[in-house]
Amino acid sequence: MARGHRARRPGRRASSALASPRACWRSVLPHAFVAPGRDERLAAPGWLIMAGRGRRGGGRPAVVRATSSIGPLELEPDPRRRGGRTLLIDGLVHGYVDLDDPTHLEVDYVARIGAALEVLVPRGAAARVLHLGGGAFSLPRFLAATRPQVEQTVVERSTAIVRLAEQHLRLRRTDRLRVVTADAARAVRRLEDGAFDLVLGDAFVGTETPDALTGAFADEVRRLLAPGGRYLWNVVDQPPWPVAAAELAALRERFAHVTAFGGREVARGRHAGNLLLLASAAPLPLEALARRLAGGAHPAELLAAGRLASLADGAG
Repeated sequence: MARGHRARRPGRRASSALASPRACWRSVLPHAFVAPGRDERLAAPGWLIMAGRGRRGGGRPAVVRATSSIGPLELEPDPRRRGGRTLLIDGLVHGYVDLDDPTHLEVDYVARIGAALEVLVPRGAAARVLHLGGGAFSLPRFLAATRPQVEQTVVERSTAIVRLAEQHLRLRRTDRLRVVTADAARAVRRLEDGAFDLVLGDAFVGTETPDALTGAFADEVRRLLAPGGRYLWNVVDQPPWPVAAAELAALRERFAHVTAFGGREVARGRHAGNLLLLASAAPLPLEALARRLAGGAHPAELLAAGRLASLADGAG
């Protein structure tokens, strides 16, 4: 759906085609990112509670609206799930949280990341995870609930998004969940070498990845990763796949092992959507990933070796 139009909510049918790289529909639901140098302030008087009677009256929870420098913010209740909340920024869906069940990942590509995390960050194992982009903080909350021993750092540029998550999405900072309000590219340069086992990138302007987080930015990520660490990056693209091609080429120049996955039609190059790129200096658990991604409500598959190579070579 084009930027500025009303976004589709989870649970509704949506078109399977994109008219342009800036279009967006149900499966293209990136987190928020603000370009460097923009000052983030909430407009007085702050949060506005509208549309609905709220819990006190026994009806549907109210919509929360606010104004920020990245556009209008809305937090809408899901009529199908009591704790469900959908985050919209400037009319586009940017995340979903179930307040009653942080393990529920409603958005399809987020659910696919969650499935991959079952392999990349095994339950019970210690790990240090860096999130580039916070949005509704669904993945940080998911990891905190399922892997309380994992140390997480979330970099989110928008003060308004962080405040909304704290006040309305039950985001709680702890000694194992650190939230940094800063531009991602600048924040990464200040982090120590080898500080993380997984860097998870999900940062956008609209449906586009900021230039500062593309191409040579992978050098900074490689520096941050501990031995055997992985880089998982979400991109949105459509045929002839220029974004995915450029990012895969950049990753293959810097990492010995690279793969990608997405919904079946996206992985096979038939429809636009979210591609998850995964890179590491160490071999990747491809068989385990393929098995895990194949199940669940939003099954996915790894890109075939031939398609991966053609994309990285710019062939689409």
